[in-house]
Amino acid sequence: MERYNYIIVDDENQSHIKLRNHFKPYKNYTCVATFSNPEKALLFLSKHEIDLIFLDIEMPQMSGFQFLEALQKNIFVVIFTAFESKYCLEAHHYYDKDLVFFSNKAQFSYYLPKIITRFEKMFKDKKVVERVKQLSKNEIILFPKKIEKKTVALEDILYIEVIGHNIILKTKNNKEFITRMTLRELLSFLPVHIFFQIKRNMIVNIEHITAFTDFTVCVGGQHHTIAIRKQQEIIPKLIAQKQKLIENYESK
Repeated sequence: MERYNYIIVDDENQSHIKLRNHFKPYKNYTCVATFSNPEKALLFLSKHEIDLIFLDIEMPQMSGFQFLEALQKNIFVVIFTAFESKYCLEAHHYYDKDLVFFSNKAQFSYYLPKIITRFEKMFKDKKVVERVKQLSKNEIILFPKKIEKKTVALEDILYIEVIGHNIILKTKNNKEFITRMTLRELLSFLPVHIFFQIKRNMIVNIEHITAFTDFTVCVGGQHHTIAIRKQQEIIPKLIAQKQKLIENYESK
């Protein structure tokens, strides 16, 4: 189960107690700090990594909206206030700034399951985006059999194979790399029109397939079996790719 940490920023200490009590059933959530002074919260956030902020709006030192403007990090925020109708319209301007939910304090316990669901989906999506950003210039950050960090261009990958607990990337220069990503993570990043999963433990680069039958593909001089459940999906794509190459050749 994924674990999350959060802080509370509210000038009313009673709100800190109530909110933490609401979170008792959610064992994977940890309140790491509470703040009555938003300026101290900003200082804390400049030095620590936090997943979620619960933020009041009306505070003496600065408003919750001023706090969001001063926040230098992209952190998910739930605004909860006793004056929902007063600030509702202004709060909606922050939905493009990692705002998860805008809630009335009196109804917070009712909305909490919805807040949790929405936050965890947004958090997961954000992690995917961060992973994608690692693929700068179509490169995957890898950890070869040596310790140093290297990158591999997607176009150089022949196939990706799961062997034991390792994910091995075989490249066209006959090198092998081990990545710390899971196969599922790799599938979410790889261009689907180029990389096909032919069986549970293997993904191949269609541009490096030199031959195929109804149940095998040849990549890098090696033949690999296509899973029966994948054959009806993969073979038509390979035929279409072959036809495209023929048409390109004839047009030259």
